[in-house]
Amino acid sequence: MLFSRLYEFIRRALHKMIPYESIQNVENIDTPLSTDMINALDEWYKMYTNQATWLNPENSDNEKETVKSLNLPSFIASEIARQIIIELNWDITGKASDDENAEEESNPRAEFLKEEFSKVFNDLRQKLEQGCAAGGMTLRPYPKNGHIYFAWTCDWSLYPVAFGSNGEMIDVIFRDTYTEGKTIYTRLERHTVDGDNVVITQRAFKSTNRESIGTEVPLKTVPLWSDLEEKAIVNDAEGQLFGWYKVASANSVDVESPMGTSVYAKARDLIKEADRQYSRLLWEYEGSELAIDVDPTALRPNKTGGGKMETPKLNKRLFRAVDIDKGDRDLYQVFSPQIRDANLVNGLNQLLMRIEDLTGLSRGTIADANAAEARTATEMRILKQRSYATISDNQKALETCFRDAIRAMDKFATIYNLAPEGDYDVSFDWDDSILVDKSQELNEDLALVSSSLMGKVEFRQKHFGETRAQAEAALQDIMKETVDSMQALVPNINPDDVNTPPTGDEDEIKGVSPAGGSQPKQTTTPTKPTA
Repeated sequence: MLFSRLYEFIRRALHKMIPYESIQNVENIDTPLSTDMINALDEWYKMYTNQATWLNPENSDNEKETVKSLNLPSFIASEIARQIIIELNWDITGKASDDENAEEESNPRAEFLKEEFSKVFNDLRQKLEQGCAAGGMTLRPYPKNGHIYFAWTCDWSLYPVAFGSNGEMIDVIFRDTYTEGKTIYTRLERHTVDGDNVVITQRAFKSTNRESIGTEVPLKTVPLWSDLEEKAIVNDAEGQLFGWYKVASANSVDVESPMGTSVYAKARDLIKEADRQYSRLLWEYEGSELAIDVDPTALRPNKTGGGKMETPKLNKRLFRAVDIDKGDRDLYQVFSPQIRDANLVNGLNQLLMRIEDLTGLSRGTIADANAAEARTATEMRILKQRSYATISDNQKALETCFRDAIRAMDKFATIYNLAPEGDYDVSFDWDDSILVDKSQELNEDLALVSSSLMGKVEFRQKHFGETRAQAEAALQDIMKETVDSMQALVPNINPDDVNTPPTGDEDEIKGVSPAGGSQPKQTTTPTKPTA
C-alpha cells in the first residue's frame, strides 16, 4: 500500500535523521495519523487508480463474481476539480496608497509574483483532481535559477509529523525520488515551524531495493540535488512555506484527525454497489446474446484435422454444441432469452443519484437526468444549492492555499533578491454561475440601474470586477466619448456668420430688417375719417 510503505520508509529514516540524544526521543518521533486514517489514504489511492479491493476481473483465478469498474472515483474528483476552477479569475497588483479607492498600480515585486505564480495554472486542473481524490494537497514554491517553481504533493504522499492547535501542519516531511540505472535516490525534505521561523532540513538516501529507503549519503554527492543546502532557517516566515489545500468536508474516517478526506470518501460503499450493479447489467447483456444449440451430429470435421468439429462459418459465439435428444425435433435450437435490463438500469441510476447526493454533485452529473423524477423550480434550486455549497467551500479552501503559497514566494523573492521589495495585493474572483444565471442577473441589474435603484459604479464593480476607482474612471471615459460623439454630429459654425433676432424697436428705427438687410423707411399718413 502506497502510504503504508511511505510511512515505513520515512519512519526508519527518521531514526537516521534525528541526533540520537536518546532512544526514547527517537522513538517518539512518529506520525500522528491513526491506522484508520492511513488505511483510508491507501484505499482512496486504489479507488482513484481503478484498483479498488472489490474489483474482480474476469481472468482472475478466484471464484468470486466478476466485478468491473465504472471508474466513478476519478470521474467524481475530476468533475469537482473542474467546477472549482472553471471560472477563476485572479490578479496580483500593487497599490499606490492605502486609500481603498486609489487606483492600483503595479510594481516590480507584484509583477514578478504575478508572472511566476501564473505557472501554477499550467498543471492546476490535473493536480487539483488528484488532490480532491487524496483529501488534499500541498503547493510548495521553491527558488531556482532566478525564478520560482512549484512542487505538488498529494496527501497520500505526505508524512505529517505534528499539527498545530488550528489543525495546520507545523512539522511535515516531503519525499522526492529519482532513479539512475539500478540506483534509487530518495530525498526527504522536512519543514518544521519553530516560533516565527521555519527550519528546512534535507537528507539524501541511496538504495538498490525499492522496498527500502537505503543508506544515507551526503546531499552534495547526488548530482541532481548537489546545489541544495542541508539546512536552512527562514526567519519571520509567518507560517509554513507552502500552501495546503484540504477538501472542505468533515473527516468521518477519524474525527480527531486534522487531515482532509477524499471527495468520494462518504460514497465509498455506494460506489462499490454501483460497480457490482453495473457488472450485473453487463452480464445480463452477455448472457442474453443470441445463440444456437447444435447437436454434435450437425457439426463437421475441422479442416485442420486433429479430430475437432466445427460449425458453418458464422460468428464464433453463435453456435454451442449440446446433446439434443428430443426425438424428431430439429438438430438446431435457437437460444434468445428476453433481456431484463430495465430493472437493472433503474437500480443503477438510483445508486448513481445517491452518489451524487453524498459527493455534493448536482443531479444529472453522473446519473441519467431524464430518468429522474420531475421537480419544481424550487426543488431544482435546492439541488443546485447543494452543489454550489460544495464547490464554494472548496474554492475558499483553495484560495487559502494559494495565498499561503504566494506569501512563501514573497519570502523567497526577498531572501534571494529575485525582485525589488514592494507591497502587493492578491485578488480572486471565483464566480457563482453554478447557482446563478448570469444573463438573468445581468438583465435584472440593468433594470435596477434604469430605475435609479442601483448606481452605475456599483453595477460595474459587481459585473466587471472593478474597484471603485476603476469603475469611476471607466464611467468618465464613457461620458467623454459620448460628448465627443455628440459634438461630431453638429457641423462647424463660425460665430460671425450667425444672425441673431432683433431685441427691440431700435433695429426697426435704423431700417434694419430682422433678416439683416436694409429696407427703405416707411411712413404712415393718417386716414381722413369718412362721413
